[in-house]
Amino acid sequence: MRLFPRITPKLPVTLNGRLASSKATLSNLSLGGAFLRGPFPTVKIGDSLFMKYHLPSHGLFETSGKAVRKDAEGVAVQFYDLDSFAKMKLWKYIAEGLKNLRECPYCGYPRERLAQACTRCGWKLDFHSPVYLEYHQKTCLLKRLHSKAEKLSADQLRRVVDLLRPEFPRHPSTDLFPEFVGTSQAMREVYDKIQRVAPTDVPVLLIGESGTGKELTALAIHERSKRKEEAFVPINCAAIPENLLEGELFGHEKRFYTSGHTRKIGKFEYADGGTLFLDEIAELPVALQAKLLRFLESQMIERSGKVPGKKVNVRFIGATNRDLQAALSRGRFRPDLFYRLEAFTIKLPPVRERGGDILLLAQTFLKKFSGEIGVIREFSPEALEAMEIYGWPGNVREMANKIRKALVLGNDPCLKPKDLDLPDPKVSGQGEESAASGNARGKIDRQKVIETLEQCRHNISRTAKVLGVSRPTVYHLKRRFGI
Repeated sequence: MRLFPRITPKLPVTLNGRLASSKATLSNLSLGGAFLRGPFPTVKIGDSLFMKYHLPSHGLFETSGKAVRKDAEGVAVQFYDLDSFAKMKLWKYIAEGLKNLRECPYCGYPRERLAQACTRCGWKLDFHSPVYLEYHQKTCLLKRLHSKAEKLSADQLRRVVDLLRPEFPRHPSTDLFPEFVGTSQAMREVYDKIQRVAPTDVPVLLIGESGTGKELTALAIHERSKRKEEAFVPINCAAIPENLLEGELFGHEKRFYTSGHTRKIGKFEYADGGTLFLDEIAELPVALQAKLLRFLESQMIERSGKVPGKKVNVRFIGATNRDLQAALSRGRFRPDLFYRLEAFTIKLPPVRERGGDILLLAQTFLKKFSGEIGVIREFSPEALEAMEIYGWPGNVREMANKIRKALVLGNDPCLKPKDLDLPDPKVSGQGEESAASGNARGKIDRQKVIETLEQCRHNISRTAKVLGVSRPTVYHLKRRFGI
């Protein structure tokens, strides 16, 4: 059964492309393609062809397509996607040719003169309806989808349905934090601190490894504060040269710098009324730390080259992935600024310490990127095990990049550890630990895990420490042994 009704005109057509200039006759025409009669000795299957022909009463028509079949009579061409204007113009011409058709153009069943739909295949036949083209395109897509869906497993179909949902289902505990993914105890503590500090103007210090979501957390605080309608201004201290950082943060007067021909407004002034997020605060030069401390104590800032200070109303959030205590002992961070910032800190846990969140994050990224790229993939059991064991030094950012890359480069419907650039635990025996600790883990039996869990009152961190493995490995062992 055809998906495109076709007519059989005899239109002269000019081909350009790999053919210099050749005349041919177009003998079959539909929205999906055409059959060109004539000798085409140089045309090969897969070649792109550019066609130009005149549609009676509709004017000149140009389209391109790919040669998909060739025989002694000519070449079948499948059109590349037509734009909406070209599609409408071509359909009007085709619909006129279907006026007196005595059989269904889809299945060939004899058609009654006034029938609005084919009694055999079910296709509507009111070709001159103003909404027929939209109906035809939608029905074609549904039939193609159904044809492909029949070959999928129930789990794959569920994933397709998930892709069609406007939002992915979330765990009830994260309803108040839809921008986050995670229900582990460590993340619940983060959510609790965000809720407590957001309504206040207390400065906040975010501590966490690279890729743990510090800017996302800062934005979450801002959007739950009374300043949510005002500006959120992020700035990364490590991304700006030291000699320009002061002017970027606090601004400068005209001609204070050799190249400064105009007055520059700093980020603190841009954020007036809103929130300033200063990332990589440990990279702030000691000289600028004094100006930041003055702001925190009095809300006063000073532009370079301007003696009087200016008062601004800004909520301050700082972040670092460094050990500020170590920077303090080396004299690279002011003690008074450290103690001022330490008033309220939020420690963002690395992925390896988030237990069951690892697979929740992975599945969320899989659904998100699958929808963006337009593919259907799932994780193999080996990939799920590998992700649980892996240490994720780059945290959430690394996981997202690995999954996106695997979806772009992978061909199999099931992603394996090698697609994610992870060691296969069933082949290499490697995981987050070294080979030696991997062998030790292999000697851990079910009874040992049960006894240790009971001894530690099912505290995962203490159990991991006693067994000499990581927290994700404890979760893996529990699933493996059905505990």
